[in-house]
Order: sequence, then C-alpha cells, then structure tokens
Amino acid sequence: MQLPKHLKIGAGMAGAGLFGIMFGWVIFPAVLKSQLKKEMSLAKKNDIRDMWETVPFAIDFKIYLYNYTNAEEVQKGAIPIVKEVGPYHFDEWKTKVETEDNEDNDTISYKRKDVFYFRPELSGSGLTGEETIVIPHILMLSMAILVNKEKPAMLNMLGKAFNGIFDSPKDVFLRVNALDLLFRGFIINCARSEFAPKAVCTAIKKEGVNGMTFEANNQYRFSLFGTRNGTIDPQVITVKRGIKNVMDVGKVVAVNGKTEQNVWTGTCNVFQGTDGTVFPPFLTEKDNLESYSTDLCRPFKPWFLKKTSYNGIKTNRYIATIGDFANEPELHCLCDTPDTCPPKGTMDLVKCIKAPMYASLPHYLDCDPKLLQNVKGLNPDVNEHGIEIDFEPISGTPMVAKQRIQFNIILQNIDKLELCKDLPDTMAPLFWIEEGLALNKSFVKMLKKQLFIPKRAVGVVRWLLVMVGVVGIIGTTLIHFKDNILKFARPSSGKAAKVNPESNQSTPPKEISIIGNQQPPPKVEM
Repeated sequence: MQLPKHLKIGAGMAGAGLFGIMFGWVIFPAVLKSQLKKEMSLAKKNDIRDMWETVPFAIDFKIYLYNYTNAEEVQKGAIPIVKEVGPYHFDEWKTKVETEDNEDNDTISYKRKDVFYFRPELSGSGLTGEETIVIPHILMLSMAILVNKEKPAMLNMLGKAFNGIFDSPKDVFLRVNALDLLFRGFIINCARSEFAPKAVCTAIKKEGVNGMTFEANNQYRFSLFGTRNGTIDPQVITVKRGIKNVMDVGKVVAVNGKTEQNVWTGTCNVFQGTDGTVFPPFLTEKDNLESYSTDLCRPFKPWFLKKTSYNGIKTNRYIATIGDFANEPELHCLCDTPDTCPPKGTMDLVKCIKAPMYASLPHYLDCDPKLLQNVKGLNPDVNEHGIEIDFEPISGTPMVAKQRIQFNIILQNIDKLELCKDLPDTMAPLFWIEEGLALNKSFVKMLKKQLFIPKRAVGVVRWLLVMVGVVGIIGTTLIHFKDNILKFARPSSGKAAKVNPESNQSTPPKEISIIGNQQPPPKVEM
C-alpha cells in the first residue's frame, strides 16, 4: 500500500527531528568526548603533547621585593617597616627535556628547563634592576637559625665565621642590587684561611646550598633564581600520559624514581594531583582539582569559586590557599606535631628546601592577623595576592592563571649570637613571586575553531532539525485529518425552526395573493 504524499513528507520531517535529537544530544557528545580523550592525552605527535613539552609562549614571571626602611631599628628589636619594590618582570620560557615514554604503565618521565629574560619595560615604573635593596640576609639568617636548632654549641664559631665571610657585618641585613640578588648573584668571600670561615665555607659546599655557585679562588656566588636560569633541573618527574584513561593525564606518580616522598609523615608523602601543567578534561563544579608542587613538596587542592569567561569562552574559576595546618586534620602531617604547626596561612619549608623559610600568600593574605601586626607596610588584597585559575571545563585548559607565593624568614632572637641577640623574633617577608598565564589570541582562536565553533554549529543544527520535525508532525496531522477537523468545525444540519407570527388583531388576516392584490374579473352576460 502506497502512502499518501503528505504522509511521506511528514515521516521524512519527523525523521529529521528524531535524527536531530539523536545526533545533537547523543551521538555528537559521545564523538566529542571520544575525540577529546584522544586529543587531551600526552600521546606522541599530539598537539597537547607538543605544548606540554615546550610551552609556545612566555609565562609572566614577576618578582616583588620588600625593602626594609628601618633596618637599624629592626636590628635593635623594632617592628619592621617595609616598602614593596616591583614588579621585576621576566619572560619565563618553560620546556621539558630528556623525556622518556613508558608504554607498559602509560607514563612519561622528564626534567624541567626554564629560561628567564628581564623585561624592564614591563617592570614597575622606573625599575632597572640596579636599585639597592635592603633586605634580611637570607644566607646569614638561615645558617644562624639552623645552627641554633641543631648545633647550638657552634654558635660562637659561627659568629667568627660571619665576620670573615661577610666582612664584619654591622647587622643581619643585606644591601644589594636587585638583579644581583635575583639572578646575577653576589659574592660570598670564602677565600679565608682562618679556621671558622673555612669550616663554614666547606660545610656550605658540602651541603650543596640551593642558589649557590662556586667560582675560582674560593669565591662563592649566591642568588635566588640564578641557578635555575637556563639549566636543567636534576629532578626526574614521572606522570601519567592519559592514553589509557584521560582522567589520569598529567598525574604525578613518581619523583626521582620514588613513588612516595620521605619529607613528611603519613599521607602527606603521597603524590597527589597533576604536575600543574596539564589537567583532565570534562571538569564540573563538583570536581576537586589537585596539583603537586615539587618546589613546596606538597599538593594543592583548588576549589570552585564561580563561573567566569575569557575572550568569549565560558570558564570556571578555582582558587587555593596555603591552608590552616593546625585546624585542618588532613594537613597535620605537614607539621612535626599538631601542636607545633606554623601560624594559619603559613608553611614551614625547612624539610622541603633545607632552608628555614616559610611560605605564605603575598602580604600575609588569609594568614593569622598577628603576622600583619608585626610588620608595617603590608596591604593584603584578595584580587592582587590570591591564587586563582580559570579553566575551560570541557577541555580542562587553563585560560588564565595567577599563581602567587611569598617567602618569609624569622628574625630570630638568638642570645648566643651577637648579630641576632636583639632581633624582634618575628616572621618577616622577603619577596613574593607571581607566575601568570593568559592564553593569547591565536590559541584562543585555535580552541574556538577546534572545539566551540563545531559545538555551536551542532547546537544550531540540532534545534533546526527538531523544529523541522515538530513542524512536520503538526503539518502532517492537520493535512491527514483535514476532513474530520472541518466536519467538527462545521455547524450541524437539522429541521428549520417553525416561527408563528404574533398578531394582536381580533379578526383573521386577509389572504395574501402571491401575484398581487387583484380584483376578480368582471362577469360577462351571455
């Protein structure tokens, strides 16, 4: 039996609508998810793998130094007064080298290499890097604190060594050009024959102090970041490639071949999260992100704050803090004991970097209020000093990131050391850094072209097909049942109602001729 033409057309339009539903809400999302699983893994010859190995644009690396305006008074116990100097802006180019894939467990191992270029034109107004900064002497104070803690009997010898190495300093403050402190380095004079300076210099070399390089004639050179510039970090980091399970992409599984740290206690030694340079796709507001920081020997767990957008792309903003170790049970293992945790918002780094320094957010944001009371010149601002990352949730791509961290040291009062016997015994800020990322227009266009334009096109097409299907079903129904609809709409035919004219006349009415009112014809006589 052959269907009527209108039924054929209606069936075709309904089929188009059904296809729109199936394709737009079932097939395309499944295909997109499958494709993203392939594209977001660290498989060889993947675009993501290439970008992961060599970031194709510079990261903004900004350093803010704290200049102490009352060093002489602080030496006698006064509250420090600081003035922030910065930013000193550097372009940071990141690459991963000596990569090695392991097909069996779907991992890849690598080392890091960073190169920095100073950009005075992007730095703070008038900053050239040659400004003299007055700042607590990181090396001197670190040695004093560690010796006082571990070998207090050697404090007298350390005082004699300071006089030789640092040329009889009058206080515990360093007066140095900014670029010398940051990258070029300043000289530590170890060309001494006296026992105390020679013993301390030998210990420095043996311990391999971070930031120290060794030159001819027993001259040591120290800087904060100079040893990182253009050199390969010896740490070998192993992460998941995500080929077998894309949700594991970038997850740290080992450092230097060890599947756990031996820095902390308990669960804090377990590697958690990605390496911070790649994240899994399909993020939702309920997902807990994790990234492991090799610089701080611990994971960070940003949490969802709000929905945002970047260059027309919808994003999710996540934020993070250092934490309150004493009042967060899962962080107790970062302390020696729960009762000896550092103040809220700070982290003791001595076990991680072998230097008695503390990490916090800049300007003591989200820290114990007492820290702000003991330093003048700080103004915490959540917009300027917080950690925040804006992710595109489908691909898991960081669109904008501001990772900020401040380093501090205790101006420790040590009675047995002349240079430290009158210090105020408070935590003092040294500097803070910001690593900033904002995807440029070319990468935003690439993301839109490869992901969002097809997604939006499918969104438009699927609704058009659904509308075609709905119109087809309605139109076919109207045509097919046209007669019944018209019959239902037409009035029913019955006998006409009989109308009796009313009359008030008492006599019957005269007959009315249909021809007219005629007189009878005249009678004719015959």
